[in-house]
Amino acid sequence: MENIELQKKGKIKLKKVVKYIIAFVILFLVFNSLLLLGSLFPSSLIEKNVRESSETLLSEGNYYKISKFFGTENDNYTDAIMINEAYSIDNTNPFYSYMSARKNYKKDQTMQELPDTKGELISLNSEEDDYEPVLELSDFLDGDINTSITYARYWHGYLPFLRVLLIFFNILEIRHIIFVLFILIFVYFMFLLRKQFGNIIALIFGLSLVFEGYFFVSYSLECAPIFLVMMISSIVLLKRIDKIQNFYFYIFIVACITNFVDYLTVPLITLAIPLYIFILYKQQKNPEMDKKEYFKILIKSVIVWGIGYAITWLTKWIVYDVIYNQGLLKSAINQVVYRTQKSNVRTDKNVWQILTGFMINTLFNFLVIIIILYSLSLIGFNKYKIKINRISNVFKRTGLPILIIAIMPFVWYIVLTNHTVLHGIFVYRHMLVFLIGVLLFIKNIFCVEIR
Repeated sequence: MENIELQKKGKIKLKKVVKYIIAFVILFLVFNSLLLLGSLFPSSLIEKNVRESSETLLSEGNYYKISKFFGTENDNYTDAIMINEAYSIDNTNPFYSYMSARKNYKKDQTMQELPDTKGELISLNSEEDDYEPVLELSDFLDGDINTSITYARYWHGYLPFLRVLLIFFNILEIRHIIFVLFILIFVYFMFLLRKQFGNIIALIFGLSLVFEGYFFVSYSLECAPIFLVMMISSIVLLKRIDKIQNFYFYIFIVACITNFVDYLTVPLITLAIPLYIFILYKQQKNPEMDKKEYFKILIKSVIVWGIGYAITWLTKWIVYDVIYNQGLLKSAINQVVYRTQKSNVRTDKNVWQILTGFMINTLFNFLVIIIILYSLSLIGFNKYKIKINRISNVFKRTGLPILIIAIMPFVWYIVLTNHTVLHGIFVYRHMLVFLIGVLLFIKNIFCVEIR
C-alpha cells in the first residue's frame, strides 16, 4: 500500500513538473515570436520619431530631474540605449537583431561589431567615467559612429512594443501614453483592492505606490515595463483569486515575464506585491490558518519565482551561445560576479550610505502615510472602530511572513552591492515592498474594524 501511495505522489509531482516545463516552452516561443514580429519592419519607419526623441534626450541630459520637490531623476542614460537598440534592429536579419540587441548598428554605416564582454559594457568607452549614451545616440544618428556593440545578455522584451510606438510617437508622446495607462491601471487596482479587502488595505497599497514614485515611473522607458507587469499581474490575481487553483504556477509565469521585459531594475516587486495580496486573501478566507502554512506559501513562492526568473535568463544565454558562439554565457556569469562586488570604481559611495538614504526617504513616506490614515480614521470615526491586537497574536498568523517579505529588498541590495551603489537612481523603488509590508504589519496590530 505504501509503495502504491508513493507511486501516486511521484506521478503527481511529475505531472506538475511537466506542466511547468510545457508552460515555459510556450512562453519561450511567445517571447521569441513577439521579438521577431517587432523586428520585421525597417527602422526607416521609426527614424523620424527616433531623431525627435534624441533631441529631447539631449536637451534633458543623461539624468533628468523630473521633480525638484521630490528630488526624482529619470535615467535617460538607459532610455537612450533602449531607443538606440530599437533603431538598430535590421529587419533583413531579424532573428540575430533581436537576439543580439545591438546598438549603433546601421547596415550601410556599421564597419565593426563588438560582442557583449566588458564590465559596464554598453559602450565603446565603458572604462571611462564620461560615457554619455544620450550623446552617443545623437552621434550615431548623425553618422559619426560606425562600430556597433551587442547587449545580448538581456531579453529586451520591451523592444517590440517600443518599436511599434516609435512608428507613431516620439519619447515625449510615449511618456504621456504611459502616464495615462498608469493612471487607468492604478484606479482599477485600487477599486479591486477596496472591493476585496476594504478601504484601509487599498489605501496602504495606493498611498505607498504614490509616495514611492509610481507616477514618476511612467516617465521612464526603463522602469515602466516592470511596474506594468507588477500592476497587471496583481490585477489579474485580484480578479481571479477565487479561481486560481495554483498560485505557485501563476507566480512562475509572472517571473518568466518579469525577466523577459526587465533590465534588472526592481524585479522583486513582481514577486512581493502579488504575494502580499495572496497572503491577505488567505488570512481573509481562513483567519485561524496556522503561521506554518503562511511560511510554506512564502518559501514556495520565492523558490518558484526565483526558478522562473533564473531559467528564463539562463535559457537566453545558452540559446544565443549555441547559435552564435560569442561567449555570452561566460560574459553573463562575469557580470553576475561583478554586480555582487563590494565596491564600484565609478562612485565613492558604499552600500550602507545608499541604504541610509533609502531608509530616510521611506521613513518620511511612512510618517506621512500614517498621518493621512490616522486623519481619515478621525474623519470617519463613526464608521470605524480601532482595537489593538496583542503582538503575540499578530506573529501567530501573517505578521512574521509579511515582515520577511518586507526585508527582501535589503537582501537584494546587500547581495547585489555593486548594482545597488551604481544604480540607486532606480533600485530605491524596491523600498515600495518594505513600506507596504511595514504598514500591513502595523495594520495587523491596530486592527481596524467596520462597525
